Amino acid sequence: MKKLGFLLLNLFSISVFTIHLASAQKVEFGLKGGLNRTSINDEQMVQDSEAKPRMGFHIGGLAHIHLNDTWAVQPEVMYSKEGAEYTSPIYTGKTDLNYINVPVLLQYMVGTGLRIQTGPQVGYLTSAKYEQTNNVETKKNDIQNGNAAWVFGLGYLTKSGFGIDGRFNLGLSDIYKDGVYPGKAARTRAGQLGIFYQFK
Repeated sequence: MKKLGFLLLNLFSISVFTIHLASAQKVEFGLKGGLNRTSINDEQMVQDSEAKPRMGFHIGGLAHIHLNDTWAVQPEVMYSKEGAEYTSPIYTGKTDLNYINVPVLLQYMVGTGLRIQTGPQVGYLTSAKYEQTNNVETKKNDIQNGNAAWVFGLGYLTKSGFGIDGRFNLGLSDIYKDGVYPGKAARTRAGQLGIFYQFK
C-alpha cells in the first residue's frame, strides 16, 4: 500500500502540473474507445489452475496538451473492463475487474501523426467479482480499491481528427489487499487497441 500511495501522490502531482500547463498551452479534447485483452499475473491462482486472457473494452475522454511541436502531455479518464479466466481439471471461472483509469502520458510526436507515448496510470476499482461454472457469484472483497500501472504505446492521428491507438498497460501494484495471500501477488496486464477523435 505504501508503494501504491507513493505512485498515487506522484500521479496527483503530475496531474496538477498538467492542469497548470494547460492554462498556458494549446489544448485539444477528444473521445476514445476500444477493445481490451487483459490478464492477471496471479501467483495464488496459478498453483491450482491455468490463467487465460479475456476480452473487455475501454471508453472515455482525453485532453491533448501541446508543449511544443514535438512533445505533448495527454491525461485521460477511462472506464475499463478487465479480468482473467481460469481453468482447472475440476472447474472454470472468471474474474471481472471494472476500473476508472487515469493515465497521464508523455507523447513524442514524430512526423505528421505518429505518437510514441508512455506514462503512469492509476485505477479506481468500481466493481469486482469472481464467477464459477456453477453460476455462484461472490464479490471480491480482497481486491484493492486502487491499482497502479505503467503505460507503453503508439498512436497515429490523421488530418481528419480520427486516430488509432495501441497500448500495453503493465500493472505495478498488488491488486490483493495486504495479508490476503501472504507471499503471493497478483498484477494486472492489459493490451488495448482503440480509436479516438480529437476535436480541433
